[in-house]
Amino acid sequence: MERRRGRPTKSAAASLSHTILEIAFRQFLDAGYSATSMDSVAAEARTSKRTLYDRFPSKQRLFEAALHHQILFNYDALRVLEAKTGSIGETLPQVAAWLRTNTFAPRTIALFRLLAAEGHRHPELADYSESRVLRPIVVALTHIFERARERGEVRDMPPEFLANQFIQAICGGDIRASIYGIPKGEDADAVARRTDQAVDLFLHGVARQS
Repeated sequence: MERRRGRPTKSAAASLSHTILEIAFRQFLDAGYSATSMDSVAAEARTSKRTLYDRFPSKQRLFEAALHHQILFNYDALRVLEAKTGSIGETLPQVAAWLRTNTFAPRTIALFRLLAAEGHRHPELADYSESRVLRPIVVALTHIFERARERGEVRDMPPEFLANQFIQAICGGDIRASIYGIPKGEDADAVARRTDQAVDLFLHGVARQS
């Protein structure tokens, strides 16, 4: 007698969800949001459309879940830097190194390219991605600058403004170049020197004048 198939185990269900999210994220990055369909994800995951829709009722929900599933940035390491009690001059070079290490992974750049290409047609994707990817970085840096202002190390300027300006100073230009495939022609040592110069320039610009 053929054995009746029952409900999948929790581990099997979790494994299927993991597979779906990995496939979906890759398809979104490779083909773009508009060109990726629920049908194509279900087909590659070898599951039914009903199973896919039971887990993710829409393509937007699938995109959000796939992005949430990815570990694009090591936020634990950033939180360690955020909690440091040293001077701003000691902390910012470490944050700059964290930004360089975490921002230019291939999947992260692919996500930025997707948002640059389709964010204007799907602003909800850009909003969600910013809240998931960029916002935690801005919040951590804002706290760092708040403490530096309280210690009298930086000018009396809005800490969140300083946080956004620091991100732009360290990696804004390189992110744009990576999105558009513009080669920099620099080795790792040259990038490190330029990053150190950007941090030094920023520190001198925001330092409280005696």
